[in-house]
Amino acid sequence: MFAVLPSEPSPLLIAALVAVAGMLLGALLLVLLRRQDHVTWVLARAPELPIHALAAGDDAWLRGAVRSAQPLACPWFRVPCVAYSCRRERQHTWVTTDKDGHTTTHTEWRVEASERQACDFVLDDGEAIAVRMQAAQDEALVGLKTDYESSDLRHCASVLEVGAAVSVLGVKQDDGSFDGAAEVPCLVTRKTAAQRVRSSARSEAWLFFFAWFLPFAGGAVAAGLWLGPELQREPVMWLWLLPAGLLTMLPVWWLGVFNRLVRLRQQVLAAFRQVDVDLAVRAGLVPNLIAVVQGTAAHERELLAALAGIRSGNDPGAATAAEGSAAGAARQVLALHESYPTLKSDGLYLDLHDRLWAVEEKLAHTRTLYNDIVKEWNDRIAAFPSLLVAHTCGYRSAPPFAGDDAPLPPRLRQRDGPIAAG
Repeated sequence: MFAVLPSEPSPLLIAALVAVAGMLLGALLLVLLRRQDHVTWVLARAPELPIHALAAGDDAWLRGAVRSAQPLACPWFRVPCVAYSCRRERQHTWVTTDKDGHTTTHTEWRVEASERQACDFVLDDGEAIAVRMQAAQDEALVGLKTDYESSDLRHCASVLEVGAAVSVLGVKQDDGSFDGAAEVPCLVTRKTAAQRVRSSARSEAWLFFFAWFLPFAGGAVAAGLWLGPELQREPVMWLWLLPAGLLTMLPVWWLGVFNRLVRLRQQVLAAFRQVDVDLAVRAGLVPNLIAVVQGTAAHERELLAALAGIRSGNDPGAATAAEGSAAGAARQVLALHESYPTLKSDGLYLDLHDRLWAVEEKLAHTRTLYNDIVKEWNDRIAAFPSLLVAHTCGYRSAPPFAGDDAPLPPRLRQRDGPIAAG
């Protein structure tokens, strides 16, 4: 005998389905949150550097003006650009009649033809680098004013025009071009790097909000469906909606906080490793600097040697404590030419000076990134209610860098860029 299903599902079954749907939607948003968190991490860890400071394999944010010797021309508008998206739309009108015989006129614009194209361009900040646009994420298109060919035919377009000020995230390739690589996309935007990172972080915050709000709402609605008429007879029963929402929200919230703490812990370790990599590059420059300046400034050898004395290894506490003095020593080295003007005529010194300057720029960024992540980590494991999850997992605070944040001396071969960043 087959079981006979009820013709109408019971209120309890409907309530259970609503609660489960809310929890599933919350879990789905947690998956999206994990992806968005990784995107934010990739955007944030890249330093803002001038083109001159890039070495092959560096991922960085660059900012400059768009240049092209052979720009595209946006159809119809003929605007010189390196990327465009255009469409031709025609207005359609039709009439509908309802069951009572009333007529309604409708109009809408429908796309008749569309075209999208992009080409490589040169980014210019005083120096130039070729940016590959084939697989780039182009967020820099801006809309042109709609042009009406007739009352029912119009042209619309968005372009990245020549001369525009843009920021580009990418990796310097072995051939000297700038493109995406591995997990780092080639991203073109009119926002500054900081603005783009903040935008991604806001998306994270909204995803987490809805990841716990939807299960909460699902649980509260499910309780309302289950209680049904009792809510009208006994208004006090409405109070049961709050614990019902919390009951369905709590597992998703706990999982979301746990995942976020795990990712933050991984990012703290990754940021610290990146600092160590930059410290190793800095230490590798020191022997060459010593060899170059020993004839001119022999008594500065101790100052140079101090730069090679710190490698973080596996002791974050010692590294964070020592790096402040090392950063101060680096700035003194970068200013040696002020005390010994003859160094300015030494081509090898100029090259090493610029390489050390670039490393210190990267170190300043990675130290700041590490400190920002450590601050977020320490705040989260100390703040209620996330400290409940952190305490359960046995997480502890991480030491920040107490580094010297004074600005670096300018590069010796300073170049004036064509635009102001902003």
